[in-house]
Amino acid sequence: MLYFDKQPSGKPFDQILSSLNSQHGEQLEPVLGNPPARREVSLVEELFAFDGPPDATVSVGGEEYYYFSGEGYLGLQAHPEVLASTCEAVLHYGTSAGSLRRRYTPVPILEVQRQAAEIFETERALYCGGESDALAAVLESVIGSYDLVLVDEYCADAALSAVRRVLARSAARLVSFKHRDPDDLRRVLLRKTKKRYKRPLVITDGVFNITGEIAPLPEYYEVLSAFPGAALLLDDADAFGVLGEKGRGTLEYFGYLLGQVNRTEQDEHCDPTYGVADFSYSDSFGEPDIAESEFTEEELYQDGSSWNGDADEDDEAGEPEDGGDDEDFIFLEKDDRREETKKPLPVRTYLVASLTRAIGGFGAVIPGSASFLDQIQDSSRFQFSAYPPTPLAAATLKGLQLSFYRDEIRHKLWNNVYYFKSEMKKMGFAVQENMAPIVAINTGSVQNMRRIQHAMIKEQVLVSFIQKINARHPQGNIRTALFASHERVMLDIFLDTLQRSM
Repeated sequence: MLYFDKQPSGKPFDQILSSLNSQHGEQLEPVLGNPPARREVSLVEELFAFDGPPDATVSVGGEEYYYFSGEGYLGLQAHPEVLASTCEAVLHYGTSAGSLRRRYTPVPILEVQRQAAEIFETERALYCGGESDALAAVLESVIGSYDLVLVDEYCADAALSAVRRVLARSAARLVSFKHRDPDDLRRVLLRKTKKRYKRPLVITDGVFNITGEIAPLPEYYEVLSAFPGAALLLDDADAFGVLGEKGRGTLEYFGYLLGQVNRTEQDEHCDPTYGVADFSYSDSFGEPDIAESEFTEEELYQDGSSWNGDADEDDEAGEPEDGGDDEDFIFLEKDDRREETKKPLPVRTYLVASLTRAIGGFGAVIPGSASFLDQIQDSSRFQFSAYPPTPLAAATLKGLQLSFYRDEIRHKLWNNVYYFKSEMKKMGFAVQENMAPIVAINTGSVQNMRRIQHAMIKEQVLVSFIQKINARHPQGNIRTALFASHERVMLDIFLDTLQRSM
């Protein structure tokens, strides 16, 4: 291989290349390499080489499979309007933003930020290239105010790595608490704050990607309220676009004000909604369907009965009145249209949200006040970070518009989740009785779960076996993901295949 200290000058490139070829006796023209030699691969490695986009069905080696894995819960990553927006952006803007932050920003980047700010009812929003980058950016901007960081023990390795990188340059101590256990969180806080540590920051997922469980935020807030100066950082990656009346995530699911996230101390005395308390989804992209946009998550079920799940998950899902398996659940309109009062956030709350998991786009977003986001943008690390590729930003923008202007897409996902989990429960499986589109199947040993996974793959049903939650917790499961694009017959095929594979 040849290396140049500097680019040769004064000769056309073809002359330079010809001269080098004559000197070294070989052809240096770039040519396509030979395909790599076929190697022995496992069944799963071979089958997960897709020929097309991941959706309710995928093409693998020219054959069609039902896909119940990965992410993209709203099924928008292959939506015709999303693909068309991507193609148009490639032709108009090229393949990359080609610019640093705050310099010559492409319009799709700005539009994603504007749209996200409207959705979260905040003054502004920042668009980042990845979830870990967004989490690290927020943590870097606030870590100087905290000396103790507590994370749920099921925190994913990628997020934990970002936290450790930031804390390596600070004096804060990192500890963990038991998964979704407010009592253990209280015990750890009391023990750690008794002498040395005084300013705790708790980090948790809204919905845990591997298990589909929802963090008990009201209980966490109750614990943190007893510790002056305590705060919570919510990684709402798997909840944004799915949970809540409008799909705005875990805070909306529990009835909290979204506009109060990511604020500075100076913002505490300002209007928490930044004057957008009467925010409407109507804008230049078109009016939403009023009849559909006014449905709530609770209205998905006709009789209003409860699933009788865990109290800390505040689940409100019941059997439809008709009880039929072949009919879609019917959305009913409320007679009483009084707006539910949202609760203020009990402690300071920071939040990042993925634009990948449900929306099917790219990157992550940080909503918040102008002063808070200015702190992040002014950091040298963030200023010199690249924008997301412009075509993917255009695709993400279209995904946001489809997600938050067309409630029927999210309602279709809720229908699928309710039906699937209800049937799983009838089969004797323990499921999280909530509207998260993730179902963790744990059926004993690692060998048995791998056997089930391979048996289902042979029946044209793709599922993932997750061998461990993170490096410290090797408790794996068969992770099933549901999409809005799954049809009822596909869910039945999955359930039948699973039962025969047990």
